[in-house]
Amino acid sequence: MPRHFIFVLALLLLAAAPARADEAETARTAHWFEQSRQSQPLLRNFLQRMPKGADLHSHLSGAVYAETYLKLAAEAGWCVDTAKLQFAAPPCREGDVPAANLPSTSYGAMVDHMSARNVEFSGHTGHDQFFATFATFGPISGLPGSTVPMMAEVADRAAGQNVQHLELMVTWQSGAVRKLGAVLPWSAEADFAKHRQWLLDHGLLDLVAAGRHDIDAFDATYQQAQGCGTATAAAGCAVDVRWLQQTTRTGPPEQVFAQLVYAFELAKADRRVVGINLVAPEDDPVALRDYLLQMEMVGFLSRQSPGVKVALHAGELNLGLVPPDQLRNHIREAVLVAGAKRIGHAVDIGFEDNAADTLKTMRERGVAAEICLTSNDVILNVKGTAHPFPTYLAAGVPVVLASDDEGVSRIDLSNEYLRAAQTYHLDYRKLKQLSRNSLEYSFLPGASLWQDGILGIPIAACAKDSIGAAKASQGCYTFLSKNEKASQQWHLETAFDQFEKLPEWNPALPHGQF
Repeated sequence: MPRHFIFVLALLLLAAAPARADEAETARTAHWFEQSRQSQPLLRNFLQRMPKGADLHSHLSGAVYAETYLKLAAEAGWCVDTAKLQFAAPPCREGDVPAANLPSTSYGAMVDHMSARNVEFSGHTGHDQFFATFATFGPISGLPGSTVPMMAEVADRAAGQNVQHLELMVTWQSGAVRKLGAVLPWSAEADFAKHRQWLLDHGLLDLVAAGRHDIDAFDATYQQAQGCGTATAAAGCAVDVRWLQQTTRTGPPEQVFAQLVYAFELAKADRRVVGINLVAPEDDPVALRDYLLQMEMVGFLSRQSPGVKVALHAGELNLGLVPPDQLRNHIREAVLVAGAKRIGHAVDIGFEDNAADTLKTMRERGVAAEICLTSNDVILNVKGTAHPFPTYLAAGVPVVLASDDEGVSRIDLSNEYLRAAQTYHLDYRKLKQLSRNSLEYSFLPGASLWQDGILGIPIAACAKDSIGAAKASQGCYTFLSKNEKASQQWHLETAFDQFEKLPEWNPALPHGQF
């Protein structure tokens, strides 16, 4: 049977095989969605309530809103240099204003300075304004104890949109790992095996132990602050949170390599760290110079530790931001050289050599594209028909919607679903599929609920069950208890079952009534 026919058949099966027996409820909900398509308020409310699985591409510090950073600064007694729009450590110097007493004009200016809220009036490109925000709120996000309220905000917001799983990019033990990398005797031939062993012999595993201790301490403090496990637990307690240990791609090779070795070792040692990523502007001169070298580093470490999952920012570029020759290979090398399982942004696919072959490889290997529509608009000015989102869908490449830095962009994940629905006329079933994709291509441990990644066809142990029901058969229950990914997928189907049975989607109601 020709491979193309098999692929088309798989798509038809995906669309035709519901995970639940009650297709009537899905059809009713889909009908309401189409009838309400012209009302953005109704559509927004619908998508806010719709179960959305996971947000797989989110930077914790960038997900926090500027107002929270101002609140944290005030609580810590910090000051604001209102002329430079920068935070200043206490005590306040002449000309500084306590963050707790900022006048409204300065408060608003700081919010603008830490976000893309009024980027058109910032005097900067969206790209420069976006990335500059991290330096502004960095002193506050780095304060001891800030991570807990930051995480609480992000998790509570996710819960309020029926997002059940987060994979957040953070950097545990960042300073200590960079310090170790700075003294790594780096050789011109880049002997990765020798350099890795040197790091292991000179204290890197002690830093892994320290990183695990940091995560333990965070977990304990977060659970207490949120009241998790009590009758007054915050909504965010219900959201499953995992970490992607990030490496900054703009440093010298020895420091980048040290960070990557650390990330892989931490992911191997702690199940709460489900993978690794490379961050910072891809168009940075150092990142461009060392791009292939860094992909080779990741590929080498992936072969050493094949159980560690890799997600990479690749192709977050556009014509004009970099010379044309820098647009021709980043996604392909992230897939073929580094062995990434997910590609963040993947915007410049239209400029790449062998783009059709790269799309085919991503489809066949199940390499997902993490689509961040608002971020790509703000940073790269890529939107509408210029965005490759429909290209990935048409090519059969797995796609997930993600927020990137929702605090900086002043959005949430529901906004990205709304934008996808309105810009690309996606119907309810397609949006539901994107939600399912987010768990299918998560880095959660264990097997999938679905056969061969074809969503809608359950694995044999659960084939006779009503997927998402309150009770599973003994064989299915045993399978779910051993596989976290499948368990989360079952939970998502339960949420969809409940969502689609809401009386609001009754066609007998006047259009638009809730």
